[in-house]
Amino acid sequence: MADRTYWYRCPFPVAEGERVFAPLGAHDRLQRAQVERVLPAQADPPYDVRFLKDVAAKCGAYRRRMGEETLFETGGVAYDGKHFTRYGKVLFGDCEGPLACAFPVAAPDVQEGLHALLKVRGCAVLTGSAAAQAAAVLMLLAGAREGDVRTRLAQCGAEGAFPPGGAASFARFFSEEEFTRLAGILR
Repeated sequence: MADRTYWYRCPFPVAEGERVFAPLGAHDRLQRAQVERVLPAQADPPYDVRFLKDVAAKCGAYRRRMGEETLFETGGVAYDGKHFTRYGKVLFGDCEGPLACAFPVAAPDVQEGLHALLKVRGCAVLTGSAAAQAAAVLMLLAGAREGDVRTRLAQCGAEGAFPPGGAASFARFFSEEEFTRLAGILR
C-alpha cells in the first residue's frame, strides 16, 4: 500500500501482481492493494500470524457462494477517495433456509428490511422482493456514488432495483440515530 508493505493472511489463492481489498488501520477500513509477494502456508512468515489480518476479497469480487446459494456483495464499492464498503457485512440475493455465518433478513419492502437489519450483529443476508433495493440504499448511505451503485446492481442482475429518490427518500421512516447507524453499517 503506497510506500509501505503490509503482511496479510489470504483465505483464497492469489498471485503476485493481483489487486485485492485489504483492511488497514485500527478501524480495518478496506483499501485497494496490490499483492507484492506470496508465501506458501508452510513457509516461515516474517511476522507472527496471530497478529495478521485477512485479505477481504479480490478486486472485482461481487459474488459469493454459501452452500448451494449464490449471493451478492455490498462490499468493495468506493465511498471516498481510498476507502471501500465492507465485505461480508451485508449480502443480498434469493436464498432459502439457514446459511452458515450469515443471518437471513427478510426484505419484503425496503423499510422493513432495513429496520430488521438494524437488529443484526455480524453478517446479514437480505432476502425477498426488495433485497437488492435495500442493499442499494445501504451502499448510498455509506457514501457510494450513484453510478457505482448502479454498476454493482447491474453486475448482480438487479438493474431495476435502484431506489427512486435515492437513499434520502427513506429518511422519514427512521429516527436520526437509526439513519446514522444504517449509514455506518458498510463503513
